[in-house]
Amino acid sequence: MNREKIKQLGLPTTPGSYQFYDKMGKVIYIGKAVNLKNRVLSYWQTGANLTPAKQQLITKVERIEWISTDSEIEALLLEANLIKKYQPYYNVDLRDDKRFVYIKVSLDDEVPGLFITRTVGKQGRYFGPFVSAQAVKETLKALRKIWPYCTTRKVAKTPCFYYQIGRCLGACGGKVSVAEYKRVVIKPIIEFLEGKKEKIIFKFQVSISKLEKKAKSTKITEAESEELAKLKWQLRNMEQVLDNTRVLSTAEKYSSDVVELAKVLALPKVPERIEGYDLSNIFGREAVGSMVVFAGGEPNKNEYRKFKIKLSLRGDPITVGATWQSRDKTKNKIATPSVSLRARNDKFGDVQMLEEVLTRRFQHSSSLRKEEEKQPHPNPPLRKGREIKGTWPLPDLIVVDGGKAQLNVALKVLKNYKLDIPVLGISKGEGLRSSGAPDKLFFPNQKLPLELSLSSPALHLLKRVRDEAHRFAITYHRQLRAKSFLGNN
Repeated sequence: MNREKIKQLGLPTTPGSYQFYDKMGKVIYIGKAVNLKNRVLSYWQTGANLTPAKQQLITKVERIEWISTDSEIEALLLEANLIKKYQPYYNVDLRDDKRFVYIKVSLDDEVPGLFITRTVGKQGRYFGPFVSAQAVKETLKALRKIWPYCTTRKVAKTPCFYYQIGRCLGACGGKVSVAEYKRVVIKPIIEFLEGKKEKIIFKFQVSISKLEKKAKSTKITEAESEELAKLKWQLRNMEQVLDNTRVLSTAEKYSSDVVELAKVLALPKVPERIEGYDLSNIFGREAVGSMVVFAGGEPNKNEYRKFKIKLSLRGDPITVGATWQSRDKTKNKIATPSVSLRARNDKFGDVQMLEEVLTRRFQHSSSLRKEEEKQPHPNPPLRKGREIKGTWPLPDLIVVDGGKAQLNVALKVLKNYKLDIPVLGISKGEGLRSSGAPDKLFFPNQKLPLELSLSSPALHLLKRVRDEAHRFAITYHRQLRAKSFLGNN
């Protein structure tokens, strides 16, 4: 199928459900739309931001059928019933992150509140994912009893209904200042959701202890007596909140993330071993590379490896025309690498450093070593005079920090070793290093990068691998800098 053929199908602009069939006449995907024509055409739109799995899906579509409905609600119900009936492969394979819910603290509102959401945006604070929406509702009810938060979002002339029943401090109606409301309600809620239970309990215990001590020495006021009873009640209720909250355990979440990653990226299998790579240097000096390993979605620090880059700049750092070179320690001579590199800028040098790191890494594979015993590698510039020590298992997925340039050099190394391993690059792009900037995923043979939802478990895992590789690289770089500094003094 292509866009022109789809235009000739006469798809209506009404709500409804559409069905994709493969060449065997089997339903492989069922969806719903407010506008059937626009939704179906969007899959074949130039520049469509499709996941690898959906890109794979549309290559298998041979026929499209649809059922019109009178409303979006009817389309949603029809879609659900058809999926239950036919169990299409890609509806199962493309399960999204709507299985989980999050708690949002709307810090961007005039009066911050707590809300349940299934998507993660750039504004506010998000906590989760939670397994059960009902558990989250019960949790928010319990939290409101302890810290009476508001959900009206703006300050009005009169306070909301919940103020009348003691479930809101009244910041929405000017009964207390927004600043005071944030201090006594929103701040402790965020601390609680961050897992700082001990810190909150300690604050309660200190306040309770002060009032009890005062009550023993002098007569406390009625207001202080009520405050003491309230604090004790809040402390008891905290345990109830924890009992009602069903958050994914670390092990459960990591395991789920790996499965989700395989589905979104259409990987041949769930990646048991993921390797992440990053570099750290200052204008080429004390340059290092890192390899981190995630097994089952969790870091396996016993498998981490660090590389001291052999490539170095001769002359001034980042001087146009300077030549990157490698020193062969066994002969104590300067040896030119396989690619003669003119340092146009530091990023170009980073690509060559990554090539060195990956080349050295794949020299540590037992299968590769056996293969090279039969047929030596045609271009092993970094191996002269060095015996390969130890064997490392091959990864199921490689993640490199960077864009197309870093992805291409990783593919080049894999091709040299005749390896077929999925690889991707993850980058925030030029000048976008803030935490709120979207991460872009680069794939082989894809012109445009993919941006996953901020709530995507697959993106969570990829970012963890990337960030851990960065942390490990910069730690080693700082160690070398410190050693170099001490050696110069």
